[in-house]
Amino acid sequence: MAITVTTGLINPSWAAAEQEAADTGASVTQAVYSDAAINKNAIVPFASVSASSLLDNYRDFSKFSTGDVSKDTKLALNIVSWQLPHGGFFKAMEKNYKSKWDGKAARSTWVNKDGVELGTFDNEATTTEIRFLADVYKKTKNKDIQNSVQKAVDFVLTSQYSSGGWPQVYPKRGNYSDAATYNDDAMVRIMVLADDIVNKRQPFDSDILDNTYRSRLQQALNKGVQYTVKAQIVNNGTPTIWGAQHDPVTYASVPARAFELASKTTTESVGITAFLMSQPQTAEVKKAALSALKWFDTNRIDGIKYNRQGPEFFQKDASSVMWYRFYNVEDNKYFFSDRDGKKYTDIMKISEERRLGYAWAGSQAKSLLIAASESGYYKLSKPLPK
Repeated sequence: MAITVTTGLINPSWAAAEQEAADTGASVTQAVYSDAAINKNAIVPFASVSASSLLDNYRDFSKFSTGDVSKDTKLALNIVSWQLPHGGFFKAMEKNYKSKWDGKAARSTWVNKDGVELGTFDNEATTTEIRFLADVYKKTKNKDIQNSVQKAVDFVLTSQYSSGGWPQVYPKRGNYSDAATYNDDAMVRIMVLADDIVNKRQPFDSDILDNTYRSRLQQALNKGVQYTVKAQIVNNGTPTIWGAQHDPVTYASVPARAFELASKTTTESVGITAFLMSQPQTAEVKKAALSALKWFDTNRIDGIKYNRQGPEFFQKDASSVMWYRFYNVEDNKYFFSDRDGKKYTDIMKISEERRLGYAWAGSQAKSLLIAASESGYYKLSKPLPK
């Protein structure tokens, strides 16, 4: 894992993006860092970890792409026809995209109280369409596809909260989907997308978007990173990790479905940490990433393997390491939960449907710790199991 060293200006829009009203109502679990001691006009060095191996999954659009330009162009134009008026797309639309929209079928199964069909970033939606369409445009220079991508990027920019977070859906759905959403890596996917467009990474290494779009996306990305740093959950003065959803104003971890309580959430925090490691290492960003790595290192469970199918869900295995999915916001005690909205410490106390229908632990953070350790970014407290 290589370290890329770059020299550049610290972007002053990070400071400008801070919301006075949000700061006033901030939760006690909010992590607030300041790099005020750093001269904003100074040129300073920073080192970011090349985290491609951890982030490339968020760049994948292979579910659409065949490599055949003719077939991909036809599919791309079908996708363009399904695009919602505000620029977003809905999720799980692969079957719909096999043909053009007929002008009548619902383009989204989520509709708000005003009858507006909602676009979403859930389950890889919108960001994946943008990537695939950009790839086809690069090969065809089709103006309809270019216009669609620009319209979708407008959706990304418009849907962002002034505090920097992105909701799961836009316009507002009127429920947990309106929270700033890391669940299923929604916000990380958006930020990786913005970063790739700004840096003209494939498939955005064409004239599909101009410098004005890239400038706007850089500002949005700065705000998104700053929101993420401020949303990091703090226990007794120590920054930890993140929840799956956070309040867009107070930054507090908030619940979603009945079995998704306010919590520290390991699965989503892996992607968040990897992305922060890849970004310019201002004092606040580096502190956030290193704090999260330390939390994963401190709270890892060596020698145990999670078996989602049961009947023995947690098995001894000297080569394994795992983390529970959910931990209390206020401390590092893990829990399971059910559709009754209650917490349990014994997985056998929740319903069979929830036991088998949800991933309650995982080993995803192992790759994160390996990457951070091998790059020299973070020193492990002890070797990981092999």
